[in-house]
Amino acid sequence: MLGTMGRRLERRMGHLIFGSRKWVEAQLGELASELRSARILEIGSGRQDMGQDAYSFRRLFDGSNEFVQSDVDPAHGHLVVDVTSMEFDGEWDLILCVSVLEHVPDFKGAVRRIHRALRPGGRAVIVAPMCFPYHDEPQDFWRFTVHGVRDMLRDFASVDVRSRGPRRLPFTTLAIARRAG
Repeated sequence: MLGTMGRRLERRMGHLIFGSRKWVEAQLGELASELRSARILEIGSGRQDMGQDAYSFRRLFDGSNEFVQSDVDPAHGHLVVDVTSMEFDGEWDLILCVSVLEHVPDFKGAVRRIHRALRPGGRAVIVAPMCFPYHDEPQDFWRFTVHGVRDMLRDFASVDVRSRGPRRLPFTTLAIARRAG
Protein backbone atom coordinates (compact mmCIF):
# COMPACT_ATOMS: atom_id res chain seq x y z
CA MET A 1 0.00 0.00 0.00
CA LEU A 2 1.20 3.49 -0.79
CA GLY A 3 1.53 5.96 2.03
CA THR A 4 0.20 9.51 1.87
CA MET A 5 3.32 10.79 0.11
CA GLY A 6 3.19 7.95 -2.40
CA ARG A 7 -0.47 8.66 -3.21
CA ARG A 8 0.26 12.37 -3.68
CA LEU A 9 3.15 11.57 -6.00
CA GLU A 10 0.98 9.12 -7.93
CA ARG A 11 -1.79 11.73 -8.31
CA ARG A 12 0.67 14.42 -9.43
CA MET A 13 2.17 12.06 -12.01
CA GLY A 14 -1.34 11.39 -13.34
CA HIS A 15 -1.96 15.13 -13.65
CA LEU A 16 1.37 15.65 -15.39
CA ILE A 17 0.80 12.82 -17.86
CA PHE A 18 -2.85 13.53 -18.64
CA GLY A 19 -2.75 17.30 -17.99
CA SER A 20 -6.47 17.73 -17.57
CA ARG A 21 -6.53 20.11 -14.59
CA LYS A 22 -5.18 23.07 -16.61
CA TRP A 23 -7.62 22.27 -19.42
CA VAL A 24 -10.53 22.17 -16.95
CA GLU A 25 -9.39 25.50 -15.46
CA ALA A 26 -9.38 27.05 -18.95
CA GLN A 27 -12.91 25.77 -19.64
CA LEU A 28 -14.16 27.04 -16.27
CA GLY A 29 -12.38 30.36 -16.79
CA GLU A 30 -14.56 31.06 -19.83
CA LEU A 31 -17.70 30.38 -17.81
CA ALA A 32 -16.46 32.25 -14.73
CA SER A 33 -15.70 35.41 -16.73
CA GLU A 34 -19.40 35.94 -17.44
CA LEU A 35 -20.80 35.30 -13.94
CA ARG A 36 -21.53 38.12 -11.51
CA SER A 37 -23.68 38.05 -8.37
CA ALA A 38 -24.45 34.36 -8.85
CA ARG A 39 -24.89 31.65 -6.23
CA ILE A 40 -22.30 28.94 -6.89
CA LEU A 41 -21.98 25.59 -5.12
CA GLU A 42 -18.79 23.62 -5.51
CA ILE A 43 -19.22 19.93 -4.74
CA GLY A 44 -16.01 18.26 -3.55
CA SER A 45 -13.87 21.28 -2.68
CA GLY A 46 -11.32 18.89 -1.22
CA ARG A 47 -8.65 18.86 1.43
CA GLN A 48 -7.06 22.03 2.73
CA ASP A 49 -3.74 20.58 3.90
CA MET A 50 -2.00 22.10 0.85
CA GLY A 51 -3.89 25.41 1.15
CA GLN A 52 -7.50 26.45 1.52
CA ASP A 53 -8.18 26.48 -2.22
CA ALA A 54 -5.68 23.84 -3.36
CA TYR A 55 -8.44 21.71 -4.90
CA SER A 56 -11.06 24.43 -5.33
CA PHE A 57 -11.84 26.54 -8.38
CA ARG A 58 -13.09 29.50 -6.31
CA ARG A 59 -10.19 31.73 -7.43
CA LEU A 60 -11.52 31.71 -11.00
CA PHE A 61 -14.77 33.45 -10.04
CA ASP A 62 -15.44 37.12 -9.39
CA GLY A 63 -15.81 38.16 -5.75
CA SER A 64 -19.38 39.38 -6.39
CA ASN A 65 -20.50 35.76 -6.55
CA GLU A 66 -21.55 33.82 -3.48
CA PHE A 67 -19.20 30.84 -3.76
CA VAL A 68 -19.90 27.98 -1.36
CA GLN A 69 -17.29 25.26 -0.99
CA SER A 70 -18.50 21.85 0.14
CA ASP A 71 -17.26 18.34 0.66
CA VAL A 72 -18.66 15.08 1.99
CA ASP A 73 -15.76 14.79 4.43
CA PRO A 74 -16.19 17.11 7.45
CA ALA A 75 -12.42 16.96 8.10
CA HIS A 76 -11.89 19.05 4.96
CA GLY A 77 -13.39 22.08 6.68
CA HIS A 78 -16.09 22.99 4.15
CA LEU A 79 -19.87 22.88 4.31
CA VAL A 80 -20.71 19.18 4.56
CA VAL A 81 -22.76 18.18 1.51
CA ASP A 82 -23.43 14.68 0.22
CA VAL A 83 -24.34 15.12 -3.45
CA THR A 84 -26.57 12.02 -3.32
CA SER A 85 -28.77 13.30 -0.50
CA MET A 86 -28.50 17.10 -0.56
CA GLU A 87 -31.86 18.79 -0.09
CA PHE A 88 -31.33 22.00 -2.08
CA ASP A 89 -34.26 22.92 -4.29
CA GLY A 90 -33.80 25.55 -7.01
CA GLU A 91 -31.17 27.47 -5.04
CA TRP A 92 -28.04 27.65 -7.22
CA ASP A 93 -27.14 29.43 -10.44
CA LEU A 94 -24.12 27.19 -10.96
CA ILE A 95 -23.01 23.90 -9.46
CA LEU A 96 -19.45 22.69 -10.02
CA CYS A 97 -18.96 18.95 -9.71
CA VAL A 98 -15.37 18.43 -10.81
CA SER A 99 -13.76 15.01 -10.47
CA VAL A 100 -16.35 13.86 -7.96
CA LEU A 101 -18.81 11.52 -9.70
CA GLU A 102 -16.22 8.79 -10.23
CA HIS A 103 -16.21 8.48 -6.42
CA VAL A 104 -20.00 8.29 -6.01
CA PRO A 105 -21.58 4.82 -6.14
CA ASP A 106 -25.00 6.31 -7.06
CA PHE A 107 -23.87 8.86 -9.63
CA LYS A 108 -27.31 8.90 -11.28
CA GLY A 109 -28.91 9.89 -7.99
CA ALA A 110 -26.26 12.59 -7.59
CA VAL A 111 -27.09 14.03 -11.01
CA ARG A 112 -30.82 14.08 -10.14
CA ARG A 113 -29.99 16.03 -6.94
CA ILE A 114 -27.80 18.46 -8.87
CA HIS A 115 -30.60 19.06 -11.39
CA ARG A 116 -33.11 19.71 -8.60
CA ALA A 117 -30.72 22.06 -6.75
CA LEU A 118 -30.31 24.39 -9.75
CA ARG A 119 -32.50 27.41 -10.31
CA PRO A 120 -34.42 27.42 -13.61
CA GLY A 121 -31.84 28.28 -16.27
CA GLY A 122 -29.03 27.35 -13.87
CA ARG A 123 -26.04 25.37 -15.06
CA ALA A 124 -24.05 22.44 -13.78
CA VAL A 125 -20.48 21.73 -14.77
CA ILE A 126 -19.73 18.04 -14.54
CA VAL A 127 -16.14 16.90 -15.04
CA ALA A 128 -15.23 13.24 -14.98
CA PRO A 129 -12.20 11.23 -15.98
CA MET A 130 -12.22 8.69 -18.75
CA CYS A 131 -8.54 7.76 -18.89
CA PHE A 132 -6.96 8.39 -15.50
CA PRO A 133 -5.27 6.15 -12.93
CA TYR A 134 -7.16 4.85 -9.94
CA HIS A 135 -7.08 7.36 -7.12
CA ASP A 136 -8.55 7.70 -3.64
CA GLU A 137 -9.06 3.95 -3.55
CA PRO A 138 -11.19 2.14 -2.71
CA GLN A 139 -13.65 5.00 -3.39
CA ASP A 140 -12.93 5.14 -7.14
CA PHE A 141 -15.80 3.46 -8.99
CA TRP A 142 -16.36 4.84 -12.49
CA ARG A 143 -14.92 6.19 -15.73
CA PHE A 144 -17.27 8.06 -18.06
CA THR A 145 -17.40 8.13 -21.85
CA VAL A 146 -18.65 11.20 -23.70
CA HIS A 147 -21.77 9.21 -24.64
CA GLY A 148 -22.30 8.13 -21.03
CA VAL A 149 -22.10 11.73 -19.84
CA ARG A 150 -24.66 12.85 -22.45
CA ASP A 151 -26.99 10.07 -21.36
CA MET A 152 -26.44 10.81 -17.66
CA LEU A 153 -27.46 14.45 -18.26
CA ARG A 154 -30.43 13.76 -20.55
CA ASP A 155 -32.94 15.47 -18.19
CA PHE A 156 -31.25 18.83 -18.68
CA ALA A 157 -32.56 21.24 -21.32
CA SER A 158 -29.18 21.51 -23.03
CA VAL A 159 -25.83 19.82 -22.64
CA ASP A 160 -22.50 20.94 -24.09
CA VAL A 161 -20.02 18.05 -23.83
CA ARG A 162 -16.30 18.57 -24.39
CA SER A 163 -13.39 16.22 -23.99
CA ARG A 164 -9.65 16.51 -23.72
CA GLY A 165 -7.45 14.04 -25.52
CA PRO A 166 -7.91 11.87 -28.59
CA ARG A 167 -11.53 11.38 -29.67
CA ARG A 168 -11.49 7.61 -29.11
CA LEU A 169 -9.42 7.80 -25.91
CA PRO A 170 -10.32 11.04 -24.12
CA PHE A 171 -8.60 11.74 -20.82
CA THR A 172 -11.35 13.90 -19.37
CA THR A 173 -14.94 14.76 -20.17
CA LEU A 174 -16.47 18.09 -19.23
CA ALA A 175 -20.16 18.91 -19.63
CA ILE A 176 -22.02 22.14 -19.10
CA ALA A 177 -25.67 21.26 -18.57
CA ARG A 178 -28.47 23.84 -18.33
CA ARG A 179 -31.69 23.26 -16.43
CA ALA A 180 -34.79 24.36 -18.32
CA GLY A 181 -35.74 27.97 -17.60
